[in-house]
Amino acid sequence: MKQPKYISICDHLLYLLLANSILLFLIIYPSIIQAKIVKGEGMSYWGENTSKKEACDLAEREAKNDALRKIGLERLNSNQIEVCIDSGDKENCELYQSTFNTISGGYIKDFVILEEKRGGIKEDFCIVKIKADVFKYNGDHDQEFIVNANIGIFKKDNKNKLKFVDDTKRFFEGSNFVINGSLSKEAYVTILGWYPSVDKENYYKLYPNKHDVNNLLNESFFIPSKEQYKKYGFNLSLPKNFKKNETQEFIIVLATKMKFAILDKIDIKELSIRLNDIGKSNWFMKNIGYSILRKN
Repeated sequence: MKQPKYISICDHLLYLLLANSILLFLIIYPSIIQAKIVKGEGMSYWGENTSKKEACDLAEREAKNDALRKIGLERLNSNQIEVCIDSGDKENCELYQSTFNTISGGYIKDFVILEEKRGGIKEDFCIVKIKADVFKYNGDHDQEFIVNANIGIFKKDNKNKLKFVDDTKRFFEGSNFVINGSLSKEAYVTILGWYPSVDKENYYKLYPNKHDVNNLLNESFFIPSKEQYKKYGFNLSLPKNFKKNETQEFIIVLATKMKFAILDKIDIKELSIRLNDIGKSNWFMKNIGYSILRKN
């Protein structure tokens, strides 16, 4: 009679051990529950003046957006990015815009290209098909925690005081822009730059910097501030050896409820993973697009 009782106790202990292991696994790896393997497809025009790399890079990005759309991630408001207004490079800027407009609720951790080929009726498109490991961010957005921002320039008025003007999103090279923002709650603000015509995979930190170390802000703000404007600015220039007359770039204004360290350069995928770790309710991101024009 003792043997069955012994076996029963062992089974019970094994069950508890297994249950605890599963619970611990779910606590440590909550994002795994939200991961999905999704196929995506994108296409981009491949004409006489477009290289294979340009066309297929754009098609690949659209395939990623397609994969993210398929799991129903929330959309950003279309007015958050206005870079395509009157832009001379519609194809590029519209795709960059859709990259932000489509996604605010998740990211792609890994992906593989299943197929890359010419297609379309006249074989004038690059078609890319991918299989992606798609994640939704942990938690929900805190509706009481938002940041609004815009970019423009400082101009001196009749009294020789600096006045913020935001009447354009297209700047000639050599301009210095300023970021004007407002917060619903006190937060740590980080400003990142994304330059897809040069580096599509990384963001570059612009603020905080050696001139502005304290990035705990409240209510409305200017970056650089009117006091710091004499010390530094965000100078706009076309990429080195860039042949086109216009390029699109982006400013990402990231507000977090706690300190969030970022190095001068960070992989976009890595940033997404780190934001996922702190939970969607603890951060808010605003994206601003603009164009730089070559001076004749």
